[in-house]
Amino acid sequence: MCTIILQAFLCLLLFSNVVLAENIKLDPLTVVSTRLDDEVANAPKNITIITSEQIEASPAKTIPELLSLEAGILSRSFFGNSAARSTIDIRGFGASSTQNTLILLDGRRLNNIDQSSINYAAIPIHNIERIEIIRGSGGVLYGDGAVGGAINIITKRAQAGEKSGVAKVSYGSYKTSQAEAILTLGTEKYGINIAANYIDSNGYRSNNELKQENIQTDIRRDFDRGELFIKAGASEQHLGLSGNRQVNPGANVNLLVTDRQGASTPKDFAKEDSYFLTLGSRQQFYKGVEAIIDFGYRFKNQKAFFDQSGFPSSLDSDFDTWSVTPRLSIDQTLVNLNHHITFGADVYYYNYDSNRSPTLATSNNPIHKLGVDQKTYALYFNDLIDITNSTHFELGARIQHVNLNAVDKVNRAAPGAFGTETKATDKSQNNTEEMYNLGIRHEFTNNVSVYGNIGRSVRFANVDDVYDGFSKFTLLNPQTANHFDIGVSINLEKVSASVSSYYMDLENEIHFNAAASTFGTNVNLDPTKREGIETTIELMPFTDFSIRGNYAYLVSEFDEGALAGNEVPLIPKHTASISANWNVNSVVTIASIWRYVGEKRFDNDQNNNFGQKIPDYHMWDLKLNGHYHGWATDVSLNNVLDEKAIDYAVRSTTTAGKYNAQPLPERNITLSVSYNFN
Repeated sequence: MCTIILQAFLCLLLFSNVVLAENIKLDPLTVVSTRLDDEVANAPKNITIITSEQIEASPAKTIPELLSLEAGILSRSFFGNSAARSTIDIRGFGASSTQNTLILLDGRRLNNIDQSSINYAAIPIHNIERIEIIRGSGGVLYGDGAVGGAINIITKRAQAGEKSGVAKVSYGSYKTSQAEAILTLGTEKYGINIAANYIDSNGYRSNNELKQENIQTDIRRDFDRGELFIKAGASEQHLGLSGNRQVNPGANVNLLVTDRQGASTPKDFAKEDSYFLTLGSRQQFYKGVEAIIDFGYRFKNQKAFFDQSGFPSSLDSDFDTWSVTPRLSIDQTLVNLNHHITFGADVYYYNYDSNRSPTLATSNNPIHKLGVDQKTYALYFNDLIDITNSTHFELGARIQHVNLNAVDKVNRAAPGAFGTETKATDKSQNNTEEMYNLGIRHEFTNNVSVYGNIGRSVRFANVDDVYDGFSKFTLLNPQTANHFDIGVSINLEKVSASVSSYYMDLENEIHFNAAASTFGTNVNLDPTKREGIETTIELMPFTDFSIRGNYAYLVSEFDEGALAGNEVPLIPKHTASISANWNVNSVVTIASIWRYVGEKRFDNDQNNNFGQKIPDYHMWDLKLNGHYHGWATDVSLNNVLDEKAIDYAVRSTTTAGKYNAQPLPERNITLSVSYNFN
């Protein structure tokens, strides 16, 4: 179905230049896609905005690559193929980063109630209007899971009178071909934006092939003092799972050297089909007061097959997510102070059904059938107050209730069953937690400002946290974190810089403990902490040349208990990046990025006794872009120095010196050609 829609859209785009010739100038449609609204610059938080122009200029080919260039943000690629299974980590959560970094698409949550990563390849990168990065506690506005921070990816939508389109094709290393198309049409009352993307790649590794198709649309109807909008999308993905590369000095094995691109699991694969629909309305009652209500539904089916050690297994899981998120925005003067107030409610219902069987062919008659539903109800309030023109105070609070019910049905007569399988005892849990933020920003001059804030965030356990994968549900306490942030920023004509420092004190952090039982399970840890410094500086010495540097220092440690003082695995203390852009002339642009990631502990090395660390590495990427009369071509060379890096590795808990690793791609190149219809 997705393929048919995609082909029809590509045909539509090819003939759209006839329609685009008409030039209509009208008032722009109002765009509402974020709860930060227009007060981002005054909010007392460490916030970064990545614009569409910066995305176009960057050599980064995926959203995780782009985000990893920002201070304090890490990405981990498990397969190195178009970010199909990459993770984003803000402020150092390691293996649990997906559950502690909240990802939103146009303000709606993409995180599911399991530990699966976000499919970033399903978001056409050139259809992104901007990306908002909120570091630290984002729980008041966006809810649970925004512990390290929240990232809101905001897609483009039509403005009145806009008639444009883009068609782009790319080909590169590992037989990677990609096609992208965007069509945008706007009239006085209507606007439509359609974006599609297709990827076909063999991947860097054996059994690493990726096929990805997706299409998204945004339709708007403008009316007096308001608008109606519909967002919809569909995605299909097939990904080969190549497994790990083993290093075992005792057995004289080092596949990172002898067979870096090989596969340890040549039969494993994963499939994902998904679609979403959002319906909403915005109504302005009078100047400064408007209401927004939207309804959302997202469906995802995931199939995976694992053929490891002669014990094959498969998963066939359905995710249904229903949501209603009304909110009221008030921008008024009260008691002689300007207030920017948001009242809102979030209601989410998640339903998860997962069939566990030896093969996908027997998934209709599974051995284990898990059924988990989670209901979330939340009320929140946030007020950004202009005490003076130079002093801004923010306070907000959220109360959130979560109900989780988990059921395991066992069929001991199912194909592949041994007849002795144990049924997990059904579990039910109710939790209510509060989140808050309190902060102030003061501008000493037009160029210098400082801020400070405190906050509290929460993470609730998901289905993969409470189910051990075999026969047991374990209820866990909610994870809570207290945040303390301070920062200063300077903005001059040719120089801008910011420095921020933070401290997080966590209670009941949810973490995987490989030694907790025979197969390992998730547990609530003793108190842990995160603290660090994030710095950014940007220089514009010439009109056509800019250079930007980021550096982050991060300490992620167990704070109390048997592991007190130990480092949390997978977290480098030092990360840095330098990016430069040079507009050589009106036709040619050159962009360069250098990125450094420091050494870090292996996964499962909570005891810090493995005796070695995942090595540090640095990457250098280049992009040459030329554009003329609507045509554009660019050449991206990634990993110019051919660094043999690894982003993820897990230690053996039984064999000294043995570990499994996921290598990153070596030097690779991509050539792209595009045409803009305007």
